[in-house]
Amino acid sequence: MRSIVFEGNTWSKYEELRKRDRSIHKNLCRILSEMQRDDPAKGLGKPERLKHNLSGFWSRRLSMKDRIIYTFDRESIHVFAIGGHYDNR
Repeated sequence: MRSIVFEGNTWSKYEELRKRDRSIHKNLCRILSEMQRDDPAKGLGKPERLKHNLSGFWSRRLSMKDRIIYTFDRESIHVFAIGGHYDNR
């Protein structure tokens, strides 16, 4: 089973999401659990390999607006972003 590593301020985003929207947080927990057990490149949330300046990273949908951005190897999953990529618009 892979370990989950929250990079930067992603743990605070995780906690913020838990308080803000329980249904999206529940979906995030389900996705993280699935990634720990199975192939992080397949499954819930429509996994997508990112391109260009984010090459090497993966994205999954938490909702229509919210995403999780991560990388993985044999031992761990590194979470780099949780939330909406439309926040700045």
